[in-house]
Amino acid sequence: MKNVDNLRRQSEEQQQKMYACWLDTIYWLPSETKFRLLDAAGSVRDVYYMTDRQLTALIGSKGCEQILQQRKRYEPQRVWDYVSGLGISYTYCRTSDFPQKLKNIPNPPFGIFYKGKLPDEKIPAVAMIGARKCSEYGKCMAESFATKLASQGISIISGMALGIDGISQRAALTAGGCSYGVLGCGVDVVYPRSNEPLYRQLLEKGGVISEYPPGMEPRPILFPPRNRIISALADVVLVVEARKKSGTLITVDMALEQGREVYAIPGRCTDGLSMGCNELLRQGAAIATDPEDIIHDMAWEELTDNTMETGLEQKRKSKSNDNSLSPMAQEIIRQLDVLPVTQDFLIRKLRESGSICGMPQICQGLVELELKGLALRQNGQYCLSPDAALNR
Repeated sequence: MKNVDNLRRQSEEQQQKMYACWLDTIYWLPSETKFRLLDAAGSVRDVYYMTDRQLTALIGSKGCEQILQQRKRYEPQRVWDYVSGLGISYTYCRTSDFPQKLKNIPNPPFGIFYKGKLPDEKIPAVAMIGARKCSEYGKCMAESFATKLASQGISIISGMALGIDGISQRAALTAGGCSYGVLGCGVDVVYPRSNEPLYRQLLEKGGVISEYPPGMEPRPILFPPRNRIISALADVVLVVEARKKSGTLITVDMALEQGREVYAIPGRCTDGLSMGCNELLRQGAAIATDPEDIIHDMAWEELTDNTMETGLEQKRKSKSNDNSLSPMAQEIIRQLDVLPVTQDFLIRKLRESGSICGMPQICQGLVELELKGLALRQNGQYCLSPDAALNR
């Protein structure tokens, strides 16, 4: 009897999802209007069968006309079959699988469309955000923090945008972790197109999420509202790199309004791309100079102690314990940092440190560091790899 009751409840919930999905494809109808209709009707199915008079009394003649037009064009079952046929899942505020973190925030989404899976709310999550046109320093910090956090079993939430967002999510997935992208368009729309490989990876190892219906093209007006979902799905918001007047800071304001912890990675005082982070620190944001700062402050050590090492984590430890570097390579790595430098600059620094090495030995040492994944060559310049920087 208990199994029969469970099946009935699941069937009823699925039916309600279908009607909610139909209502949520009326994207020009604000979420607060949908909540008002749901509260008045009692269920989404009853919203669908409301009379003209009831609808007009609740949301006015214009809103009533919008719903009536949608009712004439599409039946709920047709909408549900179309969305499902695209490989897209849907859930809304009254179902058991709707993320609890989204329920009690200002202006919560009525429902969400997603591909892949939803974040596991038992697993800690960090939202990593920052500049689209980031510096090499920002890139290195994003890779380092995302790699370490993901390898410790912490989910990374971001917006799949160019720059810090995409870099953080790629690093998290490479480390064997989970990442989730919150989009400012439909979940079946890849934006930016250059991030299509990342999009495919997210579907395999995490998910993509949006409150906008399938087929919705990206528009500037859609991105600020999605930021509240990025911060809401996370326990911590980490600003990696941002200018003083940056769209990234919109997410910070939303995170503070939602009661989320905000961290910022400090940068140089003369670097415009770090002014936003430094200003946040001056205003009281927590400082993060290492992923362990966040893990310790949030008391996540027990989680990370019990997390199985990924192949990348084992590889990193192997590298950090590698004592087989030649003396020349050891001299060079002491002079390298996360910001790229030219070979001439490196030679000058080696000379200043008292090295008597020649060009052949320096070139051989650089090749050795590249082969061991400890140094990177970028446009003829050299810098520490994120792994090496993290374990220095």
